[in-house]
Amino acid sequence: MDIFTGPKLLDFKNSPLHLQFNKYVLTGYRPISTCRDCLRSLFYLHNEFGNIYTHGALPIIHITLLCYPSSRRVAMLAYLLLSGYGVHCAVSAQSNVHRLQSFAWQAIFRFVLFMLRLTGAGRGSPAALRLYLTMDTLALLGGLVNISRLPERFSPGRFDYWFNSHQIMHIMVVLSIVYLHWGTLEDLTWLKGYHCPSE
Repeated sequence: MDIFTGPKLLDFKNSPLHLQFNKYVLTGYRPISTCRDCLRSLFYLHNEFGNIYTHGALPIIHITLLCYPSSRRVAMLAYLLLSGYGVHCAVSAQSNVHRLQSFAWQAIFRFVLFMLRLTGAGRGSPAALRLYLTMDTLALLGGLVNISRLPERFSPGRFDYWFNSHQIMHIMVVLSIVYLHWGTLEDLTWLKGYHCPSE
């Protein structure tokens, strides 16, 4: 029997037990939780750590604002607080769309840092900027694939096991983390030979 022409999974209750591990699959990412539940969820063995790392841009902030120590500290604190708020919104989101929107402020923050680099006000390796832009593009595309439910939207049941939007999103997030890593390596190499101009 071909898995692509087999019976279609119509509802959660009638699906095989091994596919019933995520009771929130039909109602959004997670139900509304208390603050305590949200904090506890940060320690789940889940890809949340990858998501946070991808949206954790502390090395980008440090290098971009290298010659502005006071601004760098304020920006790092602001980004950490914004990240905490974003994670809270993501884990209590009622849909994948709201979950993706939870990280919008972080993306805007990083975009401002990228603009500082492009205009010369910020520091860092030019090669790293290209890698960081690729990182954010992959993360955004992964999120859009996930909320649009492509490709399973066009062929229900065919992608229940392989190549569904959720799996594609995870692959893109992992690739995004790789680009963040490569960008950070470029910045660290650049940093070895750079000294801030004295005033």
